[in-house]
Parts: sequence; structure tokens; C-alpha cells
Amino acid sequence: MMFRKMTLWGLAALLSLTLPAAAVFIWHRSWWPLIVFVLWTSAAFAVIGVLQRRKHREQCDRLLMHGHLSAIRTLSHHRHDWMNELQIVYGYLRLNKLDKAVEVVDRIRGRMEQDSRLSQIGIPELAAFLLSFRTVCDTMRLDVDIQDGLHLDRLPCEAEELSRTIIGLVNVIRFRATLPTGGENVLKLTLSQTEGDLKIVMDYYGELAASDSVVDELEKCLQGKGQIDQGKEPAEQSEQARTMVIHLPLPA
Repeated sequence: MMFRKMTLWGLAALLSLTLPAAAVFIWHRSWWPLIVFVLWTSAAFAVIGVLQRRKHREQCDRLLMHGHLSAIRTLSHHRHDWMNELQIVYGYLRLNKLDKAVEVVDRIRGRMEQDSRLSQIGIPELAAFLLSFRTVCDTMRLDVDIQDGLHLDRLPCEAEELSRTIIGLVNVIRFRATLPTGGENVLKLTLSQTEGDLKIVMDYYGELAASDSVVDELEKCLQGKGQIDQGKEPAEQSEQARTMVIHLPLPA
């Protein structure tokens, strides 16, 4: 693993140690090859350390740049959405359709309240994923409903592991959602805490590829740490609707 992370110059510095080592072997009766070997080794590891720190800084810079670009895309997408909504409101006001304008304003307020709850969910990685979902997925819409007062970072479980699990569950549906021939694919994700577990309800309406194996993929994401209930059978809803209820037990 160490060699995989090392740069070519670092490997060259490490391999250069064979020269003083060979000198020690050849002139083993002399004292100077040993001194050269010690000094050479110190210099080689100093070079390796400098190169590794430089590589680490470059990786951090790339991650920071990726984060900045992702934030810019998210803000740009949200600005575009708000401009569209404001244009609709302006159009209704111009037509003196106040009731329609109020409906749009209520819709905007609902979305702003949802974004506010998402930003306070307690796990930055998960909050960023959910808030930026509209910018990375064009095959379905994600609506998130979070129980009032629920902060995932305060639950008695590993926050990062919980974040990866929820993101994985959403991605199972995301990667199987196909471009709809009519209407819109919608996944409603509901998070709530019940006695002894975290309840995740996934209500999906739309088209899915290989829908018969969705539950198997969700179970892989859970890795045996939760239970999936099918909820309502698809036959009781429309052919394109299904509900999956996931219970993640919380340590006492």
C-alpha cells in the first residue's frame, strides 16, 4: 500500500539506497561506507517525506476544488429554480390570479423549509448529498421529509456509516430510474425515529430498470444491519408505484 501511494521520484529515492548498501557490502571493513549509508538514508527519507507532503497537498487542493465546483453548481441550480418560480409568480400576478400566485409561494416556502431541515440534519456529508441531488440526477426528483427535531448525529450509531447507508439506499433507486416516457419519477424519502430504530420510508413512483432485484440491492446496502418491509404491494397501487420501509435498529 505504501508503494502504491509513493510518487516515482519517491521510489527513485528509495531505490537509490541500493548504492550505499552495496558500498557497505563491498567495503565492509571500512568505516566510511556505513557513514555514507546513514547520511544517504536520511536524505532519501527526507526527500520521500517532502514528496509525500506535496502529493497530499495536491490531493487536498483537488478535493477542495471539487467541493467548490459542486457548491457552485448547486447554488446555480437553486438560483435557476428560484428564478423559474419567481417568473411563474410574476406571470400569475400580471394576470391577477392571486390564488395561483399564493400556491406557488406556498410551494417555494415548503421547499425552503425542506432545505433548512436538510441543512440541520447533523451529518454534513449526507446533507450535502441531499441538497445537491437535483444537480447530479436528471432521471428522478428526490423529496425528503425529516421528522421534526431529528438530528442524525445525535443518534446512538456511527454517523459516517449511517450516512453511507442512506446515500447507498437512495443511489440504488437513482441508478435504476430510467428517463420517464411521461410524467416524472419521484422518490420520497421519509426519516423518522421510532422506539428502538430509525425508520426510513422510500416511496417511489416512476419507471425502474430491473425492478425485481431492487430489494436485493437495498439489502446489500444494509449489510444485514436492518430490515426491509415491502409496505404496500405494487398491485395495490399503480404499476409504477412501490413503497419500501426500512428499519435500522439503534443501540440502546
